[in-house]
Amino acid sequence: MEISTADLVSVPIEYIVPNVNLPGDGYFKLSEHNFVIIGREGTREQFKSLHFYEKIKNAIYIKKTDLRKFSTLKVLSANEIIKNDSLPVDQKVDVLSHTMASVFTNIHELGFSNESLGNSKFIASSVLKIINDTPKLSILMTLMNSISSDIVRHSMAVSMISILISKSRGWNNPSLLEKIALGAILHDIGLKEYPSDFLEKPRVSYTAEDLEYYQRHAFRGIEILKTVENIPEEVMAIVAEHHENAIGQGYPRGTRDVRLHPLSKVVALADSFCELTFKDCNNLNPVESDQAVHMIEFNLGQPFNKECFAALKNVLLTGIKRASVKIV
Repeated sequence: MEISTADLVSVPIEYIVPNVNLPGDGYFKLSEHNFVIIGREGTREQFKSLHFYEKIKNAIYIKKTDLRKFSTLKVLSANEIIKNDSLPVDQKVDVLSHTMASVFTNIHELGFSNESLGNSKFIASSVLKIINDTPKLSILMTLMNSISSDIVRHSMAVSMISILISKSRGWNNPSLLEKIALGAILHDIGLKEYPSDFLEKPRVSYTAEDLEYYQRHAFRGIEILKTVENIPEEVMAIVAEHHENAIGQGYPRGTRDVRLHPLSKVVALADSFCELTFKDCNNLNPVESDQAVHMIEFNLGQPFNKECFAALKNVLLTGIKRASVKIV
């Protein structure tokens, strides 16, 4: 079948909700411009029954115009799994990570929209539910390490660590926690337009021009979010300031602690912690949680907000303290 590759996008099998009617056609790539339909819109998904399933599981193609339909179905399916209290947490994290991947693909290919915002809010609320059900850091870290996608793993981990820090500080308001989770999920949205080969390049090998280009992603993130109405100002602040620190040596503005938004201080610390504890192209030898805290305190000189850092140490030492402290 002749079809333009520009009209299609490749997705892993986990993007497709199993055993339900397909919201669009599914294709297998035979050659550069030759695709065969392996599942038609409206028919029941049965990809695993195909004798060449091993060849297609990482390379199913769908039309870009159908992305939103597939993503919406994935979110609806994930919602049923997340709210099912009888299912194990590892299954929920697995499903949520693939749902997040589908939402990120949608944003990358079609841009940020009200639908993207709604789906991101679902992921944020799901992160909160998983943490409420499984608040132990060591278990959450193990679950995060099971996620294959670096981008998804990092975004979900930063969201979860941000919530643990916030709860340790006694911030228990559900609306506030959802904004923190949402901001953490979207904190790197400014990178969505960056070429994949650039994102896979270790930052230690950046030229001065590369570094300047990379550091602009916080500004670009704000520009992207401004295309959609009703983004909470707290989320905007997190995206703008997630690479700032208390001593004014962060970027893009070098803003000091007193001028930073309280929620961005949390996410900035969580972001740094996750960069030390999870493997990716910038960290081939991740460290354990306690080592990461030690490195932040002594190797980096603890450049983050003192209260947030104390809360992170508290999470490691004693778990989430059950306090009721108002945010100021």
